[in-house]
Amino acid sequence: MAIVRIPQIGRTFIMPDEIQRLLAEIGVDYARWVPQNRVSAWAPTRQILAAYKAQLKEYKSRRAFAAYDIVDLSPDTRRFEAMLGHFRREHWHDEDEAHFVLAARGFCNIHPVDRPVVMVELEPGDLLSVGPGVRHWFDLCAGWRFRAIRFIARSDTSHFHYTESGIEDDFKPVYMGLACFPYKRPKLRIPRTISAA
Repeated sequence: MAIVRIPQIGRTFIMPDEIQRLLAEIGVDYARWVPQNRVSAWAPTRQILAAYKAQLKEYKSRRAFAAYDIVDLSPDTRRFEAMLGHFRREHWHDEDEAHFVLAARGFCNIHPVDRPVVMVELEPGDLLSVGPGVRHWFDLCAGWRFRAIRFIARSDTSHFHYTESGIEDDFKPVYMGLACFPYKRPKLRIPRTISAA
């Protein structure tokens, strides 16, 4: 489930309905999806698309997307850091940009005109669609492999328009979710029994 923070006013939102309403006011669509059939984030493309078939078809139709596919990026991907560099700069698009997160955690920072920056921490199961003209940038947890279903716009003319504002330098990601931290199994301590004298 997403965590939304607005650092400028010191507010954090964790309730899905509240997050949906807040983001809708600034041109961003948010939803949580559960697959029809349980499926691993690393399953073959065909299995993943089949598991989310109903949600994908409905969303594609409702938002007038042309198609959808799976994006799979990792630190081993050729030019990975260069690609992330594009996403980490404030920009906007001519059409909706929508992704459903399958694996990884990251931030989508939304910068509405004349309003404070809204930091949306995403995790697997989160769908985020940033509307046309909405300024934003994205960052991943370090070292994470990113896998998502990407919705493809009807027009092939949509591309990045960079603002060159430099605001992204003032909003470095601070992850609140536990999934970004390595888990260490606690050592079990077996209490010593004290024998009676």
